[in-house]
Amino acid sequence: MAEIRGATAIANNEVAFIAWRLEPLPLPGCLGFCLVREYLNDDDSVRERRPLASYIPFKGQRNSKWQAQNTTVWPVQKFTWRDLTLRKKRDGSGRRVPNERVRYEIRAVGDLRPGLEEVVAVPESHVVRGTTRHVLHTYEGTPRRLCYLTPPAWTNVVDVTASRPPFVSTFTNAILSTQFLRNVLNEDGVVQPDELKLHLSTKGDWLREYLAGDVIHLMRDFFERNPGGRFKAALYELEDDELVELLATHAERIDLILSDAGTADQKDANGNPILNAQGKKVTRYDARNERARATLRALADRPGTAFRLHNRMFNGAGHIGHNKFVAYMPDGVHGAKVLSGSANWTWTGVAGQSNNEVVIEDVTIAGAFVDYWDRLLTDTLPVPVPLSARATGAKQGKLLQQANRTPVPPGEAALQVWFSPNMPGKQQPTNSKSGPPETPPDMARLFSLMRQAQRAIFFLVFYPAQGGTNSIVSEAVNLGLNDPSLMVLGAVSAAAAMWGYETAADTGTGKNWAPHVFQRAGVSVVRATALTDSNLIGGLGDFKLDEQLTANGTVGAIIHDKILVIDPQDAERSVVAFGSHNMGFKASYSNDENLIIVRGNQALAQAYATHVLDVYDHYRFRAAEAEIAAKKSGKENGTAMAQVGWDGFLDTTDRWQQKVSTRLAAYFTE
Repeated sequence: MAEIRGATAIANNEVAFIAWRLEPLPLPGCLGFCLVREYLNDDDSVRERRPLASYIPFKGQRNSKWQAQNTTVWPVQKFTWRDLTLRKKRDGSGRRVPNERVRYEIRAVGDLRPGLEEVVAVPESHVVRGTTRHVLHTYEGTPRRLCYLTPPAWTNVVDVTASRPPFVSTFTNAILSTQFLRNVLNEDGVVQPDELKLHLSTKGDWLREYLAGDVIHLMRDFFERNPGGRFKAALYELEDDELVELLATHAERIDLILSDAGTADQKDANGNPILNAQGKKVTRYDARNERARATLRALADRPGTAFRLHNRMFNGAGHIGHNKFVAYMPDGVHGAKVLSGSANWTWTGVAGQSNNEVVIEDVTIAGAFVDYWDRLLTDTLPVPVPLSARATGAKQGKLLQQANRTPVPPGEAALQVWFSPNMPGKQQPTNSKSGPPETPPDMARLFSLMRQAQRAIFFLVFYPAQGGTNSIVSEAVNLGLNDPSLMVLGAVSAAAAMWGYETAADTGTGKNWAPHVFQRAGVSVVRATALTDSNLIGGLGDFKLDEQLTANGTVGAIIHDKILVIDPQDAERSVVAFGSHNMGFKASYSNDENLIIVRGNQALAQAYATHVLDVYDHYRFRAAEAEIAAKKSGKENGTAMAQVGWDGFLDTTDRWQQKVSTRLAAYFTE
């Protein structure tokens, strides 16, 4: 008798990842799997059952309005699945309550046949914004009656929580390349200029709250739930009105180092660019932070205030103050903690990019951040006059670089933090005939841990280096190519950071080029991509495919995470690394950064792995379709290995079982 084996679930505070095996495989007549989320009471009894959302119809049906059914109607034709509505409701903008305990029931299904239990189709509803009515979801085509082919199997119980002491880890939901977001923006039939920006930058806006997840709440609670004591903050980009207001509200207990961020053209009173003597446009520095800096400067200049604002300017020097942390030191002995992560304090950072944010309650780690903050303060750099001018010689000093070469605590502690810059010299040397530049100590530590990986390396990065060289991307790819038994899955945001990237000089075409997918041996690396009408997915019918990829409509950070996860299923050997560090050499040589490494905390590693797999899987499909579209149009170089294209429908036969990889499921279920 066929059975589901090894059913496994991991989760963070937003999403769950589920994997299972089917034995024997293939199962004749199998059309996929019905997955049901079960909410548990304290005594492990089942309080509520909810089939997981599903949007892809069978061949012969169409979901032209992109409205959710569930797996009692459209089953899952894979051996892994992401529960994206674990916290986000599928029938509206609300969010489910946190800290639930859930497990998942999984059963194989096929066409209804005599003597087998019929799958009862559970109806779905959809909230029409602006009204209170609910309408039944409809789709085109004849409903397909299904039956169960296997007995139920259940995963382990998972906690839908951000709390994994001493960590509170949160993740944004800000993947913008979705048909959900396209529906939202086109609800009234017209997408207004800056409509998305208005949503994401407005305090309390439903879409902002929906996409930000618990990240803004974590930032707010960090200040509001820690009375007394002082905060020492070092920030890079600061332009979100709600977060500026948060700093202003608690300013009397804050010491803030605010670095330069962003450039723009200097303009005259008529809005025309100002030109220098050579006829070139004059650059205005600190353009992104200037409004927030002016607001906070007015507070810092008040007589008798305890608020301290320090300018740390790298204008035009190629070095940036890339930190995004706040360290809290209480008046008493206990309660020291630090808030860090990848999210800049901007509306794009908290609601328009894939990011993570974490609070660590540990006196040693918090103290290390405070000591580092003090080193930044004493590392005096030239401040331009005016602040919008270019700074010269704004490079960190030798004392700071040397002090950052040792982690806290030293050695190989289970919880450890590294700081940057930690390499001598004014900038990272380029590759030469004698080889690559010297490996920074923090990167050497990451590489050492990666080389000890037993089965899996997962990562998300923005732009660690051109072509991924001298970064965790190149290290992971090379490890995976040399050891096909090692599974390497990763996603990259910037095209220029993608493995296989070629400059215009390399291609000989006058244009830069990067694959959407690199897949070979046990390695699969994808870059952030959106569906467009050139990706003809039949299951969507006449639905427009043009997805939003970035929050501001221009090229920018999409995946802004900096995450490395190693062997998350191994309780003793699991590793997770995160922080502001882009995980490439340049960050260690040039920038103010922090990098946190945690070993042997499986719960935390699984929470971060869930986020990585969520983002990777979302963009993997889109990247593969984009790669195929590029090959059809002749616009690619032909050196990447894309996956087979998909027609956008569920298969009406059991042949899908031969087409779908079981490797990721095997890692989590064996």
